[in-house]
Amino acid sequence: MFIIILTVIIVAISLTSRADDQAKPKPYPLDTCLVCSMKFGSMGEPYVFVYKNQEIKVCDKSEKADFDKNPDKYMKKLADAETILKK
Repeated sequence: MFIIILTVIIVAISLTSRADDQAKPKPYPLDTCLVCSMKFGSMGEPYVFVYKNQEIKVCDKSEKADFDKNPDKYMKKLADAETILKK
């Protein structure tokens, strides 16, 4: 019985670590704020959050509120910027 319980625990831990690896958000590729386009570094550390498994960086919490009002607009802006970066 002990071996069965130990096996179940090991399998559960293994599955959890795989899920954690898959859940890591895609890194933010830009060095500018997604909302206002200012370059990071001039105003301190960016405010970082995750939206639909994509890491997002903005200047501060007020810009996250702007992002939240129209996330599709900013996700399109990010996708367009990534396309340009890949060229």
